Amino acid sequence: MQKSCIALVGGRGAGKSKISRKFGKLTNRVVLSTDTLVTYEAGGLTVDTIVSRYGWKNFRDREYEVLEKLKAMKNIIIDCGGGILVEAPDSSGPGSTEKYSERKADLLKSFCTVVYIQRDMKWLQSKSGRDSGRPDLIGEYDELLRRRFAWYEKAADRIVEMKDLEADDVAKILAADYP
Repeated sequence: MQKSCIALVGGRGAGKSKISRKFGKLTNRVVLSTDTLVTYEAGGLTVDTIVSRYGWKNFRDREYEVLEKLKAMKNIIIDCGGGILVEAPDSSGPGSTEKYSERKADLLKSFCTVVYIQRDMKWLQSKSGRDSGRPDLIGEYDELLRRRFAWYEKAADRIVEMKDLEADDVAKILAADYP
């Protein structure tokens, strides 16, 4: 059974937002961004501000709450933040590291077809510069990507390898497969 909602996952800079907007126009579907919804529900605070004030765990919990609300919707495209499949540790001390979020993956998969927008490490590194309103990942992005690539694959119902494709191409492919 095909699910009515589509969620795009992948690293920061993979092109999820651009693809989701184009895919939405082609299929007349509403496109919602998890990061935008989290910031909206936080009274307009940026992701960077939420993380600096309340920590990564709080931000990851807010993502889960947003997904819970989106579950009630039909025929939407969800542009997921790069860490949607991540659980943050309770503390930031030595040895604490993020882990795969079974609860968020299970929730997404319960109402969405999860599409992994796959880009190679060099591409994503070239797009990982300081982004206004988002925490700086310079210096740790390589390690995050190595860890998260397997998580994106694990959660994905479909993988779209972007090597020779542009956002328009992927949007058209997805629109044909998920009208």
